[in-house]
Amino acid sequence: MALENVRVEDFIEYFIFPEINGSLQDNETEILNDIQQKIDEISKSFIKNYIWHKDPFNLKIRNQNSCLLNNNNEQLPPHLYGISHFGDNIQDEWFIVSLLFHISKEVPSVIIRVCDSDGEFMMIEAADYLPGWANPETCEQRVFIHNGHLLLIHDTSDKATDILPIYDSIRKIRENPTKYIVSKDVENCIMKRIEEFPQAIDDNLHRQTVFVPLAVAALLQHNPQLIAPAVQAFCNRDPIDMKACRAMRYFPPENRVYTSVLFTKCLYAMIMHTNYLPDRRTGWNIPLMTSPHYKAHLLGVKIACGFEILTSQAKSSKNDLETDREWQKYLDSLKNKNYFQNEIDGSKKYQELLEQAKDYYKENRDSMKSTYQIGDEILRDMKQIDMNLDQFKDLEKSLPDSDSDNWLNISPEELDDMLTKRYGIRNLLDKNESDGQLTDMLDNFLGQKSEYDGVDISFSSSNHDDKKTSEMAAAIVAGNSKSSKIDFDADAFCSTVQNLLDLVIPEDNWESQSDMSDYENDDDLLAKNIDEISKNRHVKGRKKKQQQQSDDKKSTIDDYMKQMDRELAQTTIGKSFEKKTNEKPCDDGFDDIEDFQPVDVDMNAVKNMMESYKLQGASAGPTTNLLTSIMGSSKKQTDV
Repeated sequence: MALENVRVEDFIEYFIFPEINGSLQDNETEILNDIQQKIDEISKSFIKNYIWHKDPFNLKIRNQNSCLLNNNNEQLPPHLYGISHFGDNIQDEWFIVSLLFHISKEVPSVIIRVCDSDGEFMMIEAADYLPGWANPETCEQRVFIHNGHLLLIHDTSDKATDILPIYDSIRKIRENPTKYIVSKDVENCIMKRIEEFPQAIDDNLHRQTVFVPLAVAALLQHNPQLIAPAVQAFCNRDPIDMKACRAMRYFPPENRVYTSVLFTKCLYAMIMHTNYLPDRRTGWNIPLMTSPHYKAHLLGVKIACGFEILTSQAKSSKNDLETDREWQKYLDSLKNKNYFQNEIDGSKKYQELLEQAKDYYKENRDSMKSTYQIGDEILRDMKQIDMNLDQFKDLEKSLPDSDSDNWLNISPEELDDMLTKRYGIRNLLDKNESDGQLTDMLDNFLGQKSEYDGVDISFSSSNHDDKKTSEMAAAIVAGNSKSSKIDFDADAFCSTVQNLLDLVIPEDNWESQSDMSDYENDDDLLAKNIDEISKNRHVKGRKKKQQQQSDDKKSTIDDYMKQMDRELAQTTIGKSFEKKTNEKPCDDGFDDIEDFQPVDVDMNAVKNMMESYKLQGASAGPTTNLLTSIMGSSKKQTDV
């Protein structure tokens, strides 16, 4: 269904396929329920106090009537399905991957597939270690998790361009699960990404004391997960939300208390770097910035506004989509992705598509995590939770200390350490000869083969190409020793082609190519000589004309160069180049010019690249793209 493909891009979806053979198909629902219950218990012990940025890990049962969400509308075996949106915190995605690997170890009979909006994102993570045949097209629906291992299905009998059906993939894994386990390098790359979980859950949390309305403190004590939607609602506020923040109908500034709140570091960074100056007419009294309580008060105001925004959106009726802001956002996304196929608003076809969109939205509203649902939950909890002001005042005396937020400020050295830990170090340059090595790598890169989709770094160097050519020639010679059907002289062939292109008659082997016995008398020989003389005159005339054209062209280029030199001589551009320091005499042809210093081409290339890199700041740009290709090319050379 087209609607199912129209999603926001920050999602991860996962499919868990239990082993259900033919004899157990009648009890498939019971088997799926048992597996789901077992996985729920495993996930609860693994997740513990993890704070989700948007959607938690969740599973629902799908039977034979379900379809895979792709253009093939492929029918799937019975399975458990889940989808989670992770928003700005990519860590949620990898935490779910870690959980799925853990589930596969605890329940070895299940086969798990996981993907996101980019497709097989685990293959993207391990791109440096994949086999040559693997690319986004050939890996689709071929990546699975089984018994704690990552599997990549590839058979020589499969067509690389065909998407392998899920049924076939699962069958292949059931028949021989160890056959498709990826290489150690690929698996280690993924394991390094997830090895910190679940031990690192606490390391990713930040505890902070805040001054908030009593109702907010009670809600967060009851459900710490509410901090995530509250922070996001505040950071993504719009003018309509600001009206609610000025009124503060549900969370007025009276009766505020100090309480300790757990954030993820991502949420804490988001709310700290969102500027907001509350309206004093609402009743917020913020101390001076020099006060030790300034941070607690300002954060308390931001959190309270987030809760107010969520609660104000709860009044939207589930059945009235016109007042549902999440529906309006979803409808805009459909229009941007041409769901309505350029149909005129109000036409019959447009109305049919609109009704299908409304039905799909109502059925899948829960998976889209609408804010009105959270608002309903907050209002429901406020009616049930006992809010005792005296109790929270007593708790203020024993609040834990706030964590230091120095981690928000990262020095260049710390950033280098983080990048080194994340991506490792590639010792591609010698510190003592880095300039020369870099320019040599640049020369090699510029001399490589380029296709329409970019430089092919598999042709990494001329030495490598020569080695391949030598190996091919050796193979030809070895083949000739076994069979004399084909005799190919590469040098003679190249020479012949070159002569044809240059219109040159091979005079060196003229006699060997002439067979005088073919001419029976002097008349024939004389006729042949006249013919050859005429041909030679024609060729010489053509070559003379070509030479004249070449001389004229060269003369024109010389005129251009002289004109350019005259113009540049009137500028100071020559002083901007780095010059070579002639420590010892060199035969450069300029000995007669006093104080002549030739331009250091290599040094200028490195200098210009570094200046361009600085101008990019921390963003991607031409220099980083060039260096990435150069380093990739050098890595290929090293591998070869």
